Amino acid sequence: MPAHADMTRPVPSASTRSTRLLAVALGGLVLAGCASTSSSTPPPPAASTPVATSSPGLSSQLCSAAADYQKAANALVNLDATKVGTDGVKAALQNLQTAAENLAAAAKDQFSPQVAELERAIASLKGTIAGLSSQDSPSANLGKITAAVSAVEQAAKPIVDSVRAGCPAVPPIALPPAS
Repeated sequence: MPAHADMTRPVPSASTRSTRLLAVALGGLVLAGCASTSSSTPPPPAASTPVATSSPGLSSQLCSAAADYQKAANALVNLDATKVGTDGVKAALQNLQTAAENLAAAAKDQFSPQVAELERAIASLKGTIAGLSSQDSPSANLGKITAAVSAVEQAAKPIVDSVRAGCPAVPPIALPPAS
């Protein structure tokens, strides 16, 4: 750290700070939704039906859909809402929605119970996206965005985790940048 402060750098406005908070929150929730961590308190099970884990039955379509989904989720982690604004945040959310819909379609035969949960989460995300206005600050909708993305991430996690084991094209989970 320098010995003196940079007096020429402007102080961020409340709007800029709120948008940065949105970027950090989205990155954190994507990480929380996708990462497999060992914590002292395990999360509750998402579904009572076991997830299929055999890789021989994975189609190239399912592998591709899981890879595209993970890329869209990772893009949210790296999203700088201060640079992209409301329209960029909305576009990133729409990309996640499309990727999640494609994942659900490709996984329907092998992961039926998990797909049903994912489809419900996608419907919620779709409603959240529809409610975003370019006049709104992304931070004004942070709670709704966080809840909708988190639901999609939690619903997709068992599918993507199972597919990742048999499909090397599925990228690893991106970590949020250090702040």
